[in-house]
Amino acid sequence: MGYRYIPYTVPKKPEKPHRDFKVGDKIRVNLNRGKIEDAIVKAVIENTDGTKLQVDVVGLDLTALIDRRQVVE
Repeated sequence: MGYRYIPYTVPKKPEKPHRDFKVGDKIRVNLNRGKIEDAIVKAVIENTDGTKLQVDVVGLDLTALIDRRQVVE
């Protein structure tokens, strides 16, 4: 009896449902190292790398350009 080779495949992560963002939407973002903050979308930038959001973080004097995957809620 010979052994049959079964290649290991990495299971795919379930994708988040596609969400359309609009200027003025209130969202929660993961800025870095798990720090989650409330933010308001100031601009939606679509390019070949994907969608990026310019957000104004509530309570901080901070504007950030983030990836869609950084959006928590």
